Parts: sequence; C-alpha cells; structure tokens
Amino acid sequence: MAQRFNQGFMTHIASGRGTPMRPGPVDAYLFSLIDEDDKSIQPGNFERHWGIFTYDGLPKYQLNLGTSNAGGGLVRAKGVKYLERKWCVLKPSVNLNDPKLADNVGYACSMADCTSLGYKTSCGMLDIRGNVSYAFNNYFQKNDQDDVACGFQGLATTTGQDPSTGTCRFGVMIEVDSAFSWRLQGLGSNLLLFLLLGVLQLSLSFS
Repeated sequence: MAQRFNQGFMTHIASGRGTPMRPGPVDAYLFSLIDEDDKSIQPGNFERHWGIFTYDGLPKYQLNLGTSNAGGGLVRAKGVKYLERKWCVLKPSVNLNDPKLADNVGYACSMADCTSLGYKTSCGMLDIRGNVSYAFNNYFQKNDQDDVACGFQGLATTTGQDPSTGTCRFGVMIEVDSAFSWRLQGLGSNLLLFLLLGVLQLSLSFS
C-alpha cells in the first residue's frame, strides 16, 4: 500500500501537472526518508515505519523518483559498516513458563522497538520464542551489542546464526562514529545526578 501511494505521488509530482486549483509544478516533499525507531507510537505503531529506507539504508520497496515507473529505483546506501554479525536470542533451554520471561520482554520492548511484532506486520508470523528473541535482539543491538545487554537474568545468549526468517529481519547495528550505547548514556545520567546531589549538599552546608 505504501509503495503504491508513494509511487503515484512521485509520478504525479514529477509530471508537473499540479492540481485543478493550482496547475503546473508544485513544491512537495515525501515523508519520510528512513524509519524512526524512537518516535512516539501514541498515534499507532505505524509512526515508526514511514520511511522508504530501513535504519541501515536498505530500500523497503521499489520506488522510482523520476517521471516514469520504469527504470532505476531506490538503491541501498553505500559504505554502511555493521557491527559483528551476532544476535541476542532466547536460550533454547528456557521454559516459556519461566516467571522472569514476561518482565524481561516488557523491559526490552520498553527500551527498544518491538512494533514489527504486531498483527500483520513483517514479523507477525513468529512464534513465542521468535517474539522473545526479536525483542531481546533489538535491545541488544540498540545498546551496540554490549554483552551486558544480552543478559536478561540468564534467559538470553548470543549466536552467530542469523535468526531472520521470511519477511522478518533480525537487525545488526551499524557502526556510527558519534553513536554511544544506552549503557553509557545511563552512566552519564547517573553522573549528572551525582553532581546535582553534590551541588545541593554544598548549598545546604552554606545556608
């Protein structure tokens, strides 16, 4: 549906016909270039999936930006570097009735993006173990594959075997020079809190 709408939109804009009330070329933009996995999903899960490219520059569907629907379409981004090809998955030995499972999945999905696990989505066909592994892996990758981010109270383990299946892609984080892990961000927040407490203590001592 997105491909059909966007292709029709681009073809019409490129034709220069405009609208009945404003014939001729018009200024327009296509929303959006890439998916945004931190965007609020209060309006709906679709908010994180407006992009015509995935987070690592892969076209999500064919789209021609010229004056015809034939010919060259979108191409993948060049020079993208990935972290090590490893994924965080649920341990095969874990019992699905383990009382720790629900809380850990909830935590992973609250900190990372699990919207692809919804009904009729790209990963909507996964079984329970697949759903858990997808949630764990997204959290793990968002934290730049930090070993601590694949603990989940002993429920998870890393693997070099790609768990992607069908239309469901288990991602691998890209290398970004300016990126930092959520673990480091958390340390920064703790340091800021410590400094604020120190300032408060000094203020009280001089009052």
